[in-house]
Amino acid sequence: MEITELLKHLIYFCIKKMERNIAFFHEYFPKGGAERVTLDICEYLITRGYNIFLFTREYYADKLPVNSLFNKKAKVLVLPDTANSNSSINAKFIANTSIELNIETLIIQAYVLRSIQEIKALDNKLKIIYCNHSMPFWEIDDKIARKKRNAKLSISRAIHYYLIDIHKIYTFKSYHNSIFKTYKKLYDEVDAYVTLCDSYSNQIKNELHLKDTKKLFSINNSVKPVERIVTDKQNIVLFMGRLSYADKRVDRLINIWNMLKGKTDDWKLIIVGEGSEKKNLESQVKRLNLTNVEFAGFCNNPKQYYDRASILCLTSSFEGWGLVLTEAQANGIVPIAFECSDGVKSILSPNEINGLLIPPFDLVAYAKKLLFVMNNTEARKRIQKNVIEKSKSYSPEVIGEKWIELLNTIGHKS
Repeated sequence: MEITELLKHLIYFCIKKMERNIAFFHEYFPKGGAERVTLDICEYLITRGYNIFLFTREYYADKLPVNSLFNKKAKVLVLPDTANSNSSINAKFIANTSIELNIETLIIQAYVLRSIQEIKALDNKLKIIYCNHSMPFWEIDDKIARKKRNAKLSISRAIHYYLIDIHKIYTFKSYHNSIFKTYKKLYDEVDAYVTLCDSYSNQIKNELHLKDTKKLFSINNSVKPVERIVTDKQNIVLFMGRLSYADKRVDRLINIWNMLKGKTDDWKLIIVGEGSEKKNLESQVKRLNLTNVEFAGFCNNPKQYYDRASILCLTSSFEGWGLVLTEAQANGIVPIAFECSDGVKSILSPNEINGLLIPPFDLVAYAKKLLFVMNNTEARKRIQKNVIEKSKSYSPEVIGEKWIELLNTIGHKS
């Protein structure tokens, strides 16, 4: 009897050691593009036998896709300190839970978790992967854009910008140096650092003067294949995303639409999303007397718009990847964007085959190209066919295998 019980315990121990238990971290879940990517990765890993856990500070179960594999198989672990993701309480919770559940790898999506060292001190076998879901050093562009905008609000702020801020930015590079230091610290702390494309990895390597790049990996964001693609589209131009100023710059799209006033009477611009800029954008539309613009608000079912729209427009100052661009491609929509990052160029290249790339930030050129594709059904149909095929290279199966390769590379707990 004792031998039988011993064998049972031995078998149980061996099974537990064979399990692949992976955890993800999101500050909020699910709430945006990075979270959708996580869902796709998780569902693929589940089909390959992985047990999935997810740590988060705020959990919105009602925003998860109905009947998803994630809902059925993954376990969400809400952090005990819901006010501060970086607290010691949460670090202990993550470490102790990882030990208890034999979680071998923690994948941190987008958020810079400041308690990594504390977590690893408590669980020194836990492997940690950080995924940068934007273009490297976007924080610098974001801060500069905010400073420039603030300079327009008052004379005193303008004086401060031209006498002080401009020297911090361009002479002393103080903003740059601070961000580089933060990036280097994070790179040193993790076991693997993932960017969205090879050019981003090269940028990280060069700017941080990295000698050891073994921890540096490039994996594109995935996008699910669309089961039922509607190819007979309506005369709708679509924006889908967060309504924010420094990055998204939807005000540019409205100005472009205004340039085409009188030439777009049989078309409609639908802006889907919420954000701090919404009131300003609504005022801009009213001031320009644009009647064929609709603000649709937040939507947790974007397919209802993807099925109808012929063209998707981004006018961002910077985009890490532009997940909405690959989603548009998968739904047979012609995407147009400024050539604002290597991620965007990677998705839409070759130009006029897999989408339309516009020189940054030429509103006139953008308006001309938008009008051309609106008026040219043949061009839209040609690009539509190409982008549907291009989107297959971002399928969860293709991207999921890259994740499995990375997980195997950094190893198991032992």
